[in-house]
Amino acid sequence: MRLAATLLPMGSKPQPHSPSVDERTARVLVVDAFASTGAEALRHLGCDVIHNPHLDAEGLAQACADLTPDVLVVRETPVPAAVFAACPTLGLVVRSGAGTETIDVEAANRHGVLVAHCPARGAIAAAELTWGLILAADRQIPAQTIDLQAGHWRHGHYAAASGLAGRTLGIIGLGPVGQEVARRGLAFGMHVIAWSRHITEARCDALGIDLCANLVNLAKLSDVVSVNVPQSAETADMVGEKFFAAMRQGAILVNTSRSGAIDEAALLRAVRSKGLRVASDSWDDAPDAADGTFAGPLGREPGVIGTHGVAACTEQAMGAIADEVVRIVSAWINDFDMPGCVNISQSTGASTLLCVRHHNVPGVFAQVFAVLGNAKINVEEMDNIIYEGGHAAVARMQLSRRPSAEDLAALRACTAVLAVNVNTLRGPRS
Repeated sequence: MRLAATLLPMGSKPQPHSPSVDERTARVLVVDAFASTGAEALRHLGCDVIHNPHLDAEGLAQACADLTPDVLVVRETPVPAAVFAACPTLGLVVRSGAGTETIDVEAANRHGVLVAHCPARGAIAAAELTWGLILAADRQIPAQTIDLQAGHWRHGHYAAASGLAGRTLGIIGLGPVGQEVARRGLAFGMHVIAWSRHITEARCDALGIDLCANLVNLAKLSDVVSVNVPQSAETADMVGEKFFAAMRQGAILVNTSRSGAIDEAALLRAVRSKGLRVASDSWDDAPDAADGTFAGPLGREPGVIGTHGVAACTEQAMGAIADEVVRIVSAWINDFDMPGCVNISQSTGASTLLCVRHHNVPGVFAQVFAVLGNAKINVEEMDNIIYEGGHAAVARMQLSRRPSAEDLAALRACTAVLAVNVNTLRGPRS
């Protein structure tokens, strides 16, 4: 059943939509903070929007069972397997931020639910905070403020900042945030180097920065290090003991990525032994709730400064993320398009390409699928191309195995089938 909506070009104003009698309004459940402009735009698409920013992870499955949403939009609230089991109407989960580590994607796969996110929309906000922390660490701005508020004037102590121009900024992770950090580093007159798992010289040349061959070299060369990587198994404790041992005495390390990329215990030892200046927005011991008690030892270490997990949380960023959520939902309910989707297979187990040329009339596919189903052959992917005039078409089907001679004969005998051709695929389709 096609869901009621109107696809909007980016930047255009949404128009009110009245669903026809044989269309069903898409119900969207929004959890966590979400820009009001985004909720209003979803309503203008024709969606029934329910925004419950106070719903927690424990109550999410029951809420989905009761409200039967087609789309779930979350930011920080985890989406466990129980949500997918409780809500058979659910077809799309959108994380209004970058990364999907809080969503049980494997459970989504089993239930046929698409999972999408909004990468890059908060990149500028994260880069701005990164640079706020770099400057705060270099000039000891928080410590200076504390002394002023305590009535202490210590010009001599704080007048010895190293400064940034001409020094080396090393960036770990050259995704959208890393690139924005690099651009601002160049504006400060710094020599910028970068390491990333997927880095290329061409990419660095385009940004006007230098490629670093490995993490240890980056640590040795950098006066300031910025960590900007996603949270994943590949990045867990990526920056650890070996890296800190290679860092320069008194160097600055700033982390505005998700937690887990840095071995905090090793970093705490390096702060104490090498005088590293650390500024972070991400902490292993951060509370799950928006407000709570923070007890992390690294964040309480003298000389370490930080913020409260707010890297991508500006009004500009939240507005851009909301716009992207609207774009994803609009594309999905109109055309089943999947921008930002992370769980569409890039390859299948198909071994055979079957091409069925047929008259463009109802009932053809029912016959073709009946033959393939009786033969226990699965259709992994397919498309149907209509010839000019609309009288004939060709269906291209990627099959799990090659049909037998008898199966092919049965396909050719189907009403309205003009011709059947079969070929062996050269490898998994991607």
